[in-house]
Amino acid sequence: MTNDPERKPKDFDCVASVRKIRDGISAEIAGMSGEELRRWFNSREYSDPILRRFASRAKRSASRTGESPR
Repeated sequence: MTNDPERKPKDFDCVASVRKIRDGISAEIAGMSGEELRRWFNSREYSDPILRRFASRAKRSASRTGESPR
């Protein structure tokens, strides 16, 4: 980071935000079994269209192979 006197202070700290979110998720899923993690992931609603598409494809693939959705 530079000491530029004209640089405005940050309104939003992306790194701190990501760390806070990651720490919250880690605390929520700590100690879950593999099956519990699968159910947790499948219960999430994704706002990102790419993540929604990946989740949808994973569920369809699992249903075709007879596996539990991952």
